[in-house]
Amino acid sequence: MPALYSMMMHRAALLLACCACAVAQTAAVEGVVVNRTTGLPMAGVHVVFLGSSASGDQQPYGAISDRKGHFSIVSLPAGTYTASGEARGFFCVPPDSKGPVRLVLLKAGQQIADIRIEMVPEATISGRVFDDNGDPVQANVHTDVEFNRNLYAGRWGFDNSDERGEFHLTLAPGKYYLVAEPSGRVMNAVPEVRTDGTVAATYGKTYYPGATSKPKAVLVEATAGAELTGIDIHLARTALGGSIGGTVNGVAEGDGYTMVVLQQVEGTEGIGSTTSTSAAPEGHFLFANLAPGAYRLLALHRGDKAKLFSQPVDVDLEGSDVSGVNLALAPGGDVNGKLELAGGAGTEKLSVSLMLKPYDYFGDAATPAEVDAAGAFHISGIAPGHYRARVTPLAENAYLKSVRLDDAETSEDDLDLSRATPRTSLKIVVSRNGAQITGKLLDQDGEPLGATPAMVVLAADGKDVDLQRSLKVVDDGTYRFQAIRPGKYRLLAFDAAQVGWGDEFAESVRKLTAAAELIEIKEGDRKVQDLKLTVKEDADAKAAQ
Repeated sequence: MPALYSMMMHRAALLLACCACAVAQTAAVEGVVVNRTTGLPMAGVHVVFLGSSASGDQQPYGAISDRKGHFSIVSLPAGTYTASGEARGFFCVPPDSKGPVRLVLLKAGQQIADIRIEMVPEATISGRVFDDNGDPVQANVHTDVEFNRNLYAGRWGFDNSDERGEFHLTLAPGKYYLVAEPSGRVMNAVPEVRTDGTVAATYGKTYYPGATSKPKAVLVEATAGAELTGIDIHLARTALGGSIGGTVNGVAEGDGYTMVVLQQVEGTEGIGSTTSTSAAPEGHFLFANLAPGAYRLLALHRGDKAKLFSQPVDVDLEGSDVSGVNLALAPGGDVNGKLELAGGAGTEKLSVSLMLKPYDYFGDAATPAEVDAAGAFHISGIAPGHYRARVTPLAENAYLKSVRLDDAETSEDDLDLSRATPRTSLKIVVSRNGAQITGKLLDQDGEPLGATPAMVVLAADGKDVDLQRSLKVVDDGTYRFQAIRPGKYRLLAFDAAQVGWGDEFAESVRKLTAAAELIEIKEGDRKVQDLKLTVKEDADAKAAQ
């Protein structure tokens, strides 16, 4: 009996030890929910701690505040969480100057007892939308938020005005630009013919109270718990209804069909809306009901035996219609290539592909070419444009060491094949000895980051970071870059939740990267370098020096 009792107690002790170990690996939080306007505690608020990982999975943990505003959540895995509160008629407010959301970093076994969740009563803005005759208009009304690092979660409001033109926005307190966008305009719709001398009224995006652009708009301030009424927006007429027309030349009669594509250009490389139309048998085409702006036109002919392409033509539509655009079809370009493997030929079967950038306007990428035993390849049917060159499959640390187009050194990411001919040559040298860098991620105290999601950047140019190629998301506390081309790079790690989203995120990453220290990487390097998370405020201070 004593032996049996001793064995049972031993097993119980082991079980308790295991349970204690498991509990020690989780964290706990507690705190209070208050009304920021009154300072009083709030009961019945749904408190949510939302964790995330590199895989995109999000696990919420929740609690309801009691009569004293107190809440408690236990057994949270270590990691970074966004903390928020939910209550009808209220918005959750992040701490001052701490970014757009409340972030809480939890380590294994940690217990935090002073979390303060602040709520603020919602504000409302109401008004009507009118045309220039004073008639009500149905439109989409939304906010265009003035940039502010202390945005409230859920601050952006929107509504559709009804048949009386009335709209009602519910949103967090703050200053806003209000925008009304009437519905019903269809790009490339057949324009209405009028013989009585009148002109159809067309209205575009209008800022309160009746401006066509943000610099001429008036900010509207919404106060916590109050309703702001009488915010009427008077739509401004715009030059919608412009047209672009021309002719496609080189169409073979009765052979396939010809398509003309129109893309709205935004910035140096961005493409906005895209529409297309079929060219008439004699080659004529017309795009109508267009807003002013920059456009790019291209033509494609798909025949039974061949594809024909036009050069892209850029057009500015400002003030008057554009006619007489000429799109001349010609066979796709050809490239004769040579692929060399530094250090001798390998046994792998390789192929070379060209990826059109920044716009793939037809969805007809040139067929990848297989490389023969002598390293030669040939690609035909190339639409005019700029391309990225890719070699597949590449060994683990292999990279494109050099790319030469017609004997001129160029970038693998910017091959100008606008006028490729059968005499165009492309030489690619692949090295199997790319560099590699690995390491652990550390928090601001120098402790291992563990399972906390983070982002790591390795970029040669801090002012022009290719987020797709230079950015890694990790959630296991380690990072690894391989197949690195020799050169000088900036290397850093940061918590993505502290730098915002969308355009703000991309700009913040560039600023963080530009402030990081340069490191030199040589061919074949196998570097090990631990990284401490970069704090945005520190990077901003360094950039200001």
